[in-house]
Parts: sequence; C-alpha cells; structure tokens
Amino acid sequence: MTLPGQGDEPTVEVPLSLEEVTSLITVLGRLRQTMMADHEIPPIEGATFTPVTRTRWAVQPEARTDGSLLAFQHPAYGPVGLVLAPQDADRLGKALQLHEQMRRDQKASRGKLN
Repeated sequence: MTLPGQGDEPTVEVPLSLEEVTSLITVLGRLRQTMMADHEIPPIEGATFTPVTRTRWAVQPEARTDGSLLAFQHPAYGPVGLVLAPQDADRLGKALQLHEQMRRDQKASRGKLN
C-alpha cells in the first residue's frame, strides 16, 4: 500500500496487509493500555479526536457491570467498545434526547420569519 505524505513529507510504501495493520493497532493499543494503568484518565475536554461518521454499531447489555456496551467499527482502529454504567447510560440517553430536541427546534425555526 502507498501512503501519501502530508505537506512536504514523501510518499511511503507500506508492505503490510489489512490484517497485519489491524493486529499491529491491537498490540499497540494493549501496550498503551498497560502503560496508562498507573495514570489518571485524561479529561476529554480539549482532546483531539477523529469522529466516525460511517460505521456499524450495536448496543447490548454488559453482565459484569449491569451496564450497557456500545460497540462500533472505527475505520482507523477496528472494533471499539465502551461499557457504560447504568447511570452513565441514563446520562447518555438524556443527552441524546436533548440533542434531538435541539435539532428539531432548529429545524422548525428555519424558514420562519421574525
């Protein structure tokens, strides 16, 4: 696979298959998780991340915590899962309802004259 350079960076030939890259990402993720074990989880506010707009996702019960598992296919990292404790699942549900109401209100106000 040819990886185009960014800006003045040269193009690089990467002789790895999709499966090899996925395995490498998994190993590096486990390594980072081990390295982070003695560190606090950094705040999400101000963090840089890549939103996913094209994916497949699922929600299912999570037995160990009595919570919910949100799993999705991340195009860069492969399958990713997040376990939400019941109170966090409730917060997420309320936030999604609020965002939906805001979207509806904004849509309804478009086209209205003062």
